[in-house]
Amino acid sequence: MNLVKFMSSVYPDLQEIHPNRLVSYYCMSSYLYYEKQKNVLSDADYDTLCKRILKEWDNIEHPHKYKLSKEALAAGTGYTMNYTNLIMDAAEKWLKDWEKENGN
Repeated sequence: MNLVKFMSSVYPDLQEIHPNRLVSYYCMSSYLYYEKQKNVLSDADYDTLCKRILKEWDNIEHPHKYKLSKEALAAGTGYTMNYTNLIMDAAEKWLKDWEKENGN
């Protein structure tokens, strides 16, 4: 793993962030990957994100939780997800911030 990624203020520590924030990162990551062919999270970190959401499922209270499927999470995918304007806009901003921090 690239040390810069872990020091970046926009790259989440997926083991430490609050369970509710996992949903936001899952939604944004899924949108970027499946709709824009871009990514901030590595594939391994996306898999970790999916596994942690499943582990924390009963502790998560997020307005977009209803958009998630346990089956998709278990498969490590967000392919079938529908995205709100909020998710798309947040994902685009996150990507821009990440690219700026990483000199892209």
